[in-house]
Amino acid sequence: MKQLFDNLEDYLCVCLLTVMSLVVLLQVLSRFVLNMPLRWTEEFAVFLLAWVSFLGASVGMKRWAHIGVEAFVLLLPQKLQHLAKLLSLVFCGIFFVIMLYFGIEIVLKQLATGQVSAAMRIPMYYAYLSVPVGAAFMLLRTTQLFITLTRKGGQA
Repeated sequence: MKQLFDNLEDYLCVCLLTVMSLVVLLQVLSRFVLNMPLRWTEEFAVFLLAWVSFLGASVGMKRWAHIGVEAFVLLLPQKLQHLAKLLSLVFCGIFFVIMLYFGIEIVLKQLATGQVSAAMRIPMYYAYLSVPVGAAFMLLRTTQLFITLTRKGGQA
């Protein structure tokens, strides 16, 4: 169970990328081989891309793989490097809380308006839900990194 929790976004990204690849392949085949393009495939691929992007950002957060200005941080003494990492995580956490809040606001507006997608005619909140879900995962992984960093004294 711990392995599933630790790698949930990874598994979801693999599944969603696989489905997205198959949908795009289906679109290419239907358009260029059968000469009968499917209307829903492009829209579905875009929705999947949004989900993969936000979940993938969480994977990057978990692996400490996002870009940063390490050249400056490496010039600092060890204790200040540790403090800079912690401060970075605090600012990221604040950003993810804001992202989560406004993501939920957008989803609630989509629920209230009942807007549906153009091609698939599904509620748009399915696509917009990727923002707060991704933000929640990023906030969770940021919190985990912060706890790990404070316990281990600098090694995340």
